[in-house]
Amino acid sequence: MWKPADNLKWQSDALCSKPAHRNSREWFFSKEPSERTEAKNLCFGCPVRAQCLQWALEHRQIWGIWGGKDEVEIRRALSVSYKGEETRRRRFPHCPYCSARPSKLETSTQELSGGGRWTTAKIVTCTVCGFSWKSRTSVNAVHAYQLDRQQREEKKQKERERKRKIKARERERAKKIKK
Repeated sequence: MWKPADNLKWQSDALCSKPAHRNSREWFFSKEPSERTEAKNLCFGCPVRAQCLQWALEHRQIWGIWGGKDEVEIRRALSVSYKGEETRRRRFPHCPYCSARPSKLETSTQELSGGGRWTTAKIVTCTVCGFSWKSRTSVNAVHAYQLDRQQREEKKQKERERKRKIKARERERAKKIKK
């Protein structure tokens, strides 16, 4: 069940907030591949990785490393460009937490308390690991994936039906020739 990533209490439990890792904090926004790898490795041992990643997705943190994912992976999960604008990507988003395929992602809506302009949250949930996050653009991408998959299946079904009809006609011709 999705719960909003509204507070930052999880940050005090993050490995990157500990004094032992004070010098590694700039790695999360570094351009050096080795430093970025070290930052990701630190994330994968962190007890609050899921909360960090959820917070980054829900607050559209499209720069730096959050929850073990870099900006490219976060933008892909959100289906946004480097400017933060919704975009149709060549590849559909996978679960940003466990990397499950798009077919394992489900969408839902949830009513938000407090009313106001936005009273409904669009949620994506991974059926493999249970990770969920609120993102309208991610929900749109998952729906686009499902529509694309449905259209491909319909196209395959039509092709199978067309081939079946051709074979049936050929059998009929063969019967007529034998007579």
